[in-house]
Amino acid sequence: MHIKNIVCMMLLFSGVTTANGLLAQDHTEKRNYLYEEWQHAGGAVAFEQIAQWKQTQYQVIIDKMARLPVATRTALLKDADKAMAFTWPSLPATLFLEFRDNGNRVNFESAQSERRKVLGALVAGELADGKGKYIPQIVNGLWVILEESTWVLPAHIGVQKAGTDLADPTEPIVDLVSGETAATLSWAQFLLHDQLDKFSPMVNKRITYELQHRVIEPFLQRNDFWWMGFKGGLVNNWNIWINTNILQTALLSINDTAIRNNVIEKSIRSADNFVNGYPDDGGCDEGPTYWGHAGGKLIEFITWLNSASAHKLSWGNNELIHQIGTYIYKMHIDSSRFVNFADASASTIPPPHTVYLYSEAFHDPLLKNFAAYLYRLENPDTSKFKMSSLSFFIYDLETRDALLAAAPGAPYKPVNWLPDLQVLSLRSAAGTTKGLFFAALGGHNAESHNHNDVGNFVLYMDGKPALIDVGVGTYTKQTFSADRYKLWYMQSQWHNCPTINGVQQQAGRRFQANDVHFTDNKSNRILSMDIAAAYPESAMVQTWKRTFTFTPAKTSLQLDESYQLKEWKEAFRLHFMTVLPADVHTPGKIVLKGATASLVMTYDPALFEVVTEQQPLTDNRLSSVWGSQVMRISLQARKQALTGKHTVLFVMERD
Repeated sequence: MHIKNIVCMMLLFSGVTTANGLLAQDHTEKRNYLYEEWQHAGGAVAFEQIAQWKQTQYQVIIDKMARLPVATRTALLKDADKAMAFTWPSLPATLFLEFRDNGNRVNFESAQSERRKVLGALVAGELADGKGKYIPQIVNGLWVILEESTWVLPAHIGVQKAGTDLADPTEPIVDLVSGETAATLSWAQFLLHDQLDKFSPMVNKRITYELQHRVIEPFLQRNDFWWMGFKGGLVNNWNIWINTNILQTALLSINDTAIRNNVIEKSIRSADNFVNGYPDDGGCDEGPTYWGHAGGKLIEFITWLNSASAHKLSWGNNELIHQIGTYIYKMHIDSSRFVNFADASASTIPPPHTVYLYSEAFHDPLLKNFAAYLYRLENPDTSKFKMSSLSFFIYDLETRDALLAAAPGAPYKPVNWLPDLQVLSLRSAAGTTKGLFFAALGGHNAESHNHNDVGNFVLYMDGKPALIDVGVGTYTKQTFSADRYKLWYMQSQWHNCPTINGVQQQAGRRFQANDVHFTDNKSNRILSMDIAAAYPESAMVQTWKRTFTFTPAKTSLQLDESYQLKEWKEAFRLHFMTVLPADVHTPGKIVLKGATASLVMTYDPALFEVVTEQQPLTDNRLSSVWGSQVMRISLQARKQALTGKHTVLFVMERD
């Protein structure tokens, strides 16, 4: 095991841990685990039996389809029959240009993704039926996708020299959706090659040409796409998401050995830039929602390499990659609720097959049971498939039997401390959602999908939200622009953070937590940090130490703060976001009424007055999670003081 991983594991499982060094995506050591394993296995030599491997893969899928229960096959055929009457939506230039002209990205993306989803349903139906019934409509779907001027989203086309406009056909760009589309077309061609040839040999010829022209050639010819990581800088889920789809495309659809080997090698070298940026604790700074496209894609990537090389390439002893997998259950609260710092959603279901693949790679029964748990969450009716994409359908088909055979269960570990990412999650008791769940973060304000939220925390009672992180709204042009932090839900004043001297936190790498320490002495678990540096100079704050003391036996959390200001400008406010009704009538006491218990907040009424504000939620991405509104409770300081300290106590009380 790598020496830095050994040190990390010692920290993770010791009673007292500290973190004040590297954070997520600050990692600079060039581990190159993927490329080193590729070299160790002999490089391209490891993939000499691809033709035989493809035959085996095809037969496995056909056999699994044949063994599906009658009810499952019937459901697939029903969906495919419905898709036979589908009218493929048009993607006119004006729809593509809505992002440029008014910032809307949903209208085009919805129509584009619907094409691919319906194609997946048709292919699944043809695999279930096998009589050619769905081939003409499948070809219709393939052809409209092949005829698209670009597979790149309007929100991503701006990297072309022509900028954000209609796609320049002379400059193919590779983005997330072009990679996803390539994988979809590759699967359709791989599974139905002969049937498509029988319908028209031009279909396979066109697929091969477009894959080569739109994806493979630019991937091999260019090193300047930011997501590749070859020009320096930080990469995120784009890297491994795209590399996984390109690798998949190469293995399924490229018959030229030299080209295929070049794609394999380059995708490995690029993917190493993703792994190299990970902290030793395996924490995903993009949050659990994005983990499926980050750590989840990584396990898909190495599984493809392992399988196609006849298991000559394997990372089963790599502790970092294992930790990247276990991150997902460490952030789990209950059911579909996960810790949702940054752009993550508070309600999400990570792809069950990715968790299962981690369990297989590392022989981890906790991950296997958690994968089965997630599978049943995603598929309440296990006789049916959830058709989100053709690739995911194949993954689900391949893992379905194992997921149904495994005992579903969430680990519900009581302590999960990620010292590099500086994220902590705790619960009152191991193995249950009963009681209090707490999560907090230090970190910095330049993380991927960042919100200005250093020192933020959440509290859940019996797995249900009490103090919340609101999350992120529907993506628009503004979301990833210079005006990102004008969006209210990105700002620290709409997180469980203080506003100091009327000033909020600011975005940027230097705005961070300092002196972050976690101590676990069993009866109390204590997380402390100084968040003063998360605020700009105008906040005039010298120190602002937050200390969280979690006491499982008392189902309580105590927030102690001590501060020193350089100057007093206006009263500071401590903000707390909630979806629960709040009784604020008793000075010194706030009661948040939940379904099974109440969260009682106590504070010193001599130090604070209470201010409440309702924030309407008009964005469906937020209202679908929280309802029509959320409430901000603010404790506003009564005194003008340059130094001070105060305590807010949160106790869960059964009704």
